[in-house]
Amino acid sequence: MKNHFCFITMVIYLLLFAGTACGADPPRCKTYQPTGIERTTWRFEIDNDVLFDKDNQISSGWSLQKHSAVAKSWEDLEDLPKFIRQWGAALPTLTDEGLRYRAGIAVGQIIQTPDDDSRRDFNKDDVPYAGALTAQASWYAFNDDEFRGFELTLGVVGSPSLAEQTQKLAHTITGNDEPKGWDHQLKTEPVLNLNYMRKQKVWRRGNPADWAADVSVDGHAGIGNMFTQASVALECRWGYNMPRGFASVPDPIGLSIHYIAALTPANPQAGSFYATLVLSGSAVVHNIFLDGNTFRDSHSVDKEPLVGLAVAGLHYERENWGIHFNVVASTDDVDTDDAPDAEGHERLGSITVEWRF
Repeated sequence: MKNHFCFITMVIYLLLFAGTACGADPPRCKTYQPTGIERTTWRFEIDNDVLFDKDNQISSGWSLQKHSAVAKSWEDLEDLPKFIRQWGAALPTLTDEGLRYRAGIAVGQIIQTPDDDSRRDFNKDDVPYAGALTAQASWYAFNDDEFRGFELTLGVVGSPSLAEQTQKLAHTITGNDEPKGWDHQLKTEPVLNLNYMRKQKVWRRGNPADWAADVSVDGHAGIGNMFTQASVALECRWGYNMPRGFASVPDPIGLSIHYIAALTPANPQAGSFYATLVLSGSAVVHNIFLDGNTFRDSHSVDKEPLVGLAVAGLHYERENWGIHFNVVASTDDVDTDDAPDAEGHERLGSITVEWRF
């Protein structure tokens, strides 16, 4: 238990420290004064499969994120420590003329369970019990035409993730039966992942201050003992007075990256209401939740190497806050011939709220 609290304390320290940079470097704090949606933003995202009346595979997840104010250069990121700004400037491709700059930090948890969580015995025909507790740091540069981002994920899988305690508490609060099989969860293992993403806007129509639409292409890849995969995606937005930039896609666990690539809309006094549709395909080399522990023997199931994903969302944003609803559905990511008790495809609902200061 002591290790659990050490990890949580470290994450809380990082979140708090990210807001103290102005005192350390006061001259830079006055070089750029972003307003509206470009200000420092806190985001809370919760993902759950209760919308689809199920509680298997990825059962739930959450993340708490802090994203810096948008800046004209890495050095002008006024609410970040100097070494964070230096790392952003040093990362390949993340500095170029005409881009805006932002960085974020997040802590999150993800929980996976088999379909029948009333069984105490080991079930080799379904996905393993698994949980992860992670911290992410992201650096990204963007404008209304392109996006470039990098994320580092550190965390732990196994009992220190507190997934068992979290799920049991949630089931107690909601009146559901207590899950019985957590004695068979993945073993304790540190996780490290590196992710990189590029986006390019390829089509747009309409009046930015009124009704408009745009389409972007997205390519991203990750390597690590949590996920190793490569993906391509088509991202579509349509709505009224949309923020310039790119839509965010729910991601509590570092499969992609955390970002808020939004710039002031054409009419900053009005609200922004828009819908999104993201269609992606991924080639998956490693997924610790299905492949099991990397360095120790553990339960695993055969995964599908190619996975399709659709994310449909509705979004409403104001100057000081925003709310986002998304529905996520995938093709089979588990070979159900190998694991007949597993439901192969994922289905999740996601709610994200943002506050800006």
